[in-house]
Amino acid sequence: MEEEAPQSELKLEPQRKEGRVWFSLKLTNFLAAISCLVLDYNKTAVLLLLLSLLMGLYTSFKIRQEDIEKLVQKFWFGLTEKGLVNIIFLMLFLRILWRPFHDFPTILCLGLITITLRNLFYLAFSVSLLKEEKALPLNSIWGKITTLSLNITMLLYALRVEKLPLKVWKIQKDIQNFSNIFMVISLLLIFATSLGYLYFYYRDPDHRKPFSVASQLTFSRIILSPVFIWVFFYDNNLTYQDNNLIFKFLALFMVISFAISDGLDGHLARKFGQVSKLGKYLDPFSDKISTMSIFLCFLASDYANVWMIALIYFREATIETLRTLAAGENVVLDARRSGKWKTAIQLTVIITILIGAIADTIIMRYWPDIPHWPQVWNWIPYTLMYIVALVTILSGVDYIIGNLKVLKRYI
Repeated sequence: MEEEAPQSELKLEPQRKEGRVWFSLKLTNFLAAISCLVLDYNKTAVLLLLLSLLMGLYTSFKIRQEDIEKLVQKFWFGLTEKGLVNIIFLMLFLRILWRPFHDFPTILCLGLITITLRNLFYLAFSVSLLKEEKALPLNSIWGKITTLSLNITMLLYALRVEKLPLKVWKIQKDIQNFSNIFMVISLLLIFATSLGYLYFYYRDPDHRKPFSVASQLTFSRIILSPVFIWVFFYDNNLTYQDNNLIFKFLALFMVISFAISDGLDGHLARKFGQVSKLGKYLDPFSDKISTMSIFLCFLASDYANVWMIALIYFREATIETLRTLAAGENVVLDARRSGKWKTAIQLTVIITILIGAIADTIIMRYWPDIPHWPQVWNWIPYTLMYIVALVTILSGVDYIIGNLKVLKRYI
């Protein structure tokens, strides 16, 4: 057995060398991009950042260099890359800040501060772990997605720096919107992955491990719920019909992602044997956070009445209280089929309303003469939300009746 380890290391060495070459080229591109931003060669900087993005995809997902690299090299490569990314964001911030007749780039400034703090904490924790011959689990899928998101964000902000002619000024506005969106997504990913790294660092050294993928998917719904609210009201107008069509599609995509992750996290937890008490409590909690955030947006945009949202909230709060009481008695509440139907109907209605809002925008833009369409569309959301409120209350009643054994301990 002792001779097998060196042989396996020898087999990995050619792949490591290939990964180091590609990674070094990526870092060289970052250095060249910084020089181009300083010298005002914006188009070249954009091309270099695009090339770096493609190289990063190749090394992370094809060669998987972070998975096979030795600890010391992994530390220096990671530190160098994060430092160069930090400098690029600083240069982009300064370039946008110094341009005349532009608002202060608040979101970019917040991102720059967050990335800088993250890098400082990365340095401190990594040095400490390196002494133990360990490393932060930066090769997790979420760590790679965070790096990818940051690279896309850099590219979009570099496009903002590029001066476009007046004919394509609207494209510039879209680029500005997308750059802000990706910065917010990157910040949330940094926050989520940082929690995972802290969890890894502060656990018992003999049992350190990152959050399971299932728990990360569950937690992502909580993290992305505020982003959905921001996307829903991106135009700072409570009337959702006035929002940009791009952001309506983005809101729909986020809700579909919520629905997929809701079904996927439980499946992954069972498949890989990662079912935990944290996951059991976190999953329903994340569902409530995401759905109630969406319903509050619907209420603000006049897609639902106050009494509908109040009844939904009352049902969810009551069931969560019942779960808490049961947990105090070490009792697991029986799952009810009505609860699954309720969740499925809620998600179906949410997606239907968001698709209807997109259809309303397209119809009013290209076929405004369709008879009675405004009246029909005003009727659809209220009717669907009425059904949701009714089903939610009925499922709550069924849940309470099915778990009277727990209530009898307190009555």
